[in-house]
Amino acid sequence: METKSFYALYPIRLKIDDLFSLSKSTIECASPIRESIGELPKVILGHLETDNNAMGLQLKKVLKSGLTAQVTELDLDCDDRFAEIKRNVNTHLQGRNPEKKAAANALKIFLNPYWDTDTKPLNTQISLMKEMFVKFNANETLKTHAVTVGIIDMMAGLETANTALSVVYQTRNEQVSAVEGPSASSLKSATAKSYDQFCLALEQAVNYTPSNILITLFNQLDELRKTYARLVHKKDKEEEAGPVKTE
Repeated sequence: METKSFYALYPIRLKIDDLFSLSKSTIECASPIRESIGELPKVILGHLETDNNAMGLQLKKVLKSGLTAQVTELDLDCDDRFAEIKRNVNTHLQGRNPEKKAAANALKIFLNPYWDTDTKPLNTQISLMKEMFVKFNANETLKTHAVTVGIIDMMAGLETANTALSVVYQTRNEQVSAVEGPSASSLKSATAKSYDQFCLALEQAVNYTPSNILITLFNQLDELRKTYARLVHKKDKEEEAGPVKTE
């Protein structure tokens, strides 16, 4: 029997808002089928919901920040810029110019892992965009392709817009951290533990009492783990480069 194992991820090492987003997405995937995943995973899922909701209530203090409107405006600008880039790539993919079509195809392959980034939670979106531009800026061939299809200035504009969004978003979160009341960081450990226990229970269930429903859920959550593991790696690299920031 093939043993299934989740992709390695240490949720306690995620930033708080990334952990909240990961847990929320996990709950959204599992909740509709909670009666079909087994008694133990079902019980632990309830604990994960409780712990993540408690942490989420503290994170919602961010909505009271005076910077919220600015964050929203900058986010919409980023979304619009990225949509324009994708439209141009798709247009040249359908075009008749072979050079532009080949360049657009290479860009589409590069952009595919990030294609739906603008639909992710905001903190995840910002991090993935930063990752995308690190790779893009390090690849001269991709930049040449971008020139060929006329999106090089659009890419530069999106990178600048994402940087501006990141700065305002981080400033807003730092303001919120000063608000009185139990901090989200004080609730982080419980959420990370519940998430780990839920994934462990589900891993055991899919290996010893497999079903199509369990296998589908396992695969969905494994893809989520891969995405967020990249964010842990990015956070670790940032901490190696400078002082560790208290969450």
